[in-house]
Order: sequence, then structure tokens, then C-alpha cells
Amino acid sequence: MTRFDFRTFLLIFGAACVGAVWATHQRSMTAPPYSEAQIPALIWTVFATPFAMFWGWFGARREERWLAAFVCFCIYFLSTFIAARYETCVVVHGSFNLVSCFVETEQAQALANAQGHRVYFESIVAVHLIAALVTALQRALKRRTMQDASLQTANEAT
Repeated sequence: MTRFDFRTFLLIFGAACVGAVWATHQRSMTAPPYSEAQIPALIWTVFATPFAMFWGWFGARREERWLAAFVCFCIYFLSTFIAARYETCVVVHGSFNLVSCFVETEQAQALANAQGHRVYFESIVAVHLIAALVTALQRALKRRTMQDASLQTANEAT
């Protein structure tokens, strides 16, 4: 039976939650139409959760720092596409509509621009938190990336 590592889970997901709070705070300090002074706050909205999650993961398992950097970068990079597509699907009708995703893209883009991409900035934080939860659960259930040499020799002896 797999043992659940609460420390790893709490450090990774807790840090991601702190990042999400920071992202939400930064987003609340902006209002469309965005001025150039608001751009750093919008960048923090997109960047804060994966960045904080990396530091939580680094604190939990230093030996996995490169894996943490890669996974957090992937979450940061790919979540922008997910949130943008979700915005396209939702903004026209106010609820998820698959037809809007592919047929009404020009109208969706115009509405999203008029609203200051509110749906995008709200949904990206949610996507980050879902990805952080899944990652934290996976890492908490998996003890190590690779086995130590001493563990391998002990397993071979039995």
C-alpha cells in the first residue's frame, strides 16, 4: 500500500494556494481598460501560482528541483491556452458552449476584449489550482523520482 506524504502535499499545494491568493489580489488591483502600469499585476496573475508551487515543491523535495521546474513551467505555459480556449467557449453565451469555441471566435474575441478578458484571468487561476492539486497528490503518493542505490541493492538481495 502506498503511503501518503502529507508534508509534500501541504508544501506543494499550500504554496500554490498562497500563489493563487497573490494572483487574485494582483488581479483585483486592475480594471479594464488596462494601462501600462497595470501590466505587472496582470503578469503576476498568470505567473504567481506556478512560481509559488515551484518553491513549495523545492522545499518539499530538493532533489526533484529540475522536475519541479519543468512541471511548473509546463503548467504555466499550457494553462494559458486552456484558459484562453475556455474564455472563447464561455464569453458569448455566459455558459460553456462547445459551438462557440469553434464557430463564434470573432464575436468571442470582441466580447472578451470589451470585458478586459475577465473570464481568462479568473479561469487561469482555477486551472493553476487544479493542476497544483493533481501534481501535489501525485508527488505525495510517490516517494521518490528514482530509487537510491542502497535501496536497489537491498531489493536485489531479497
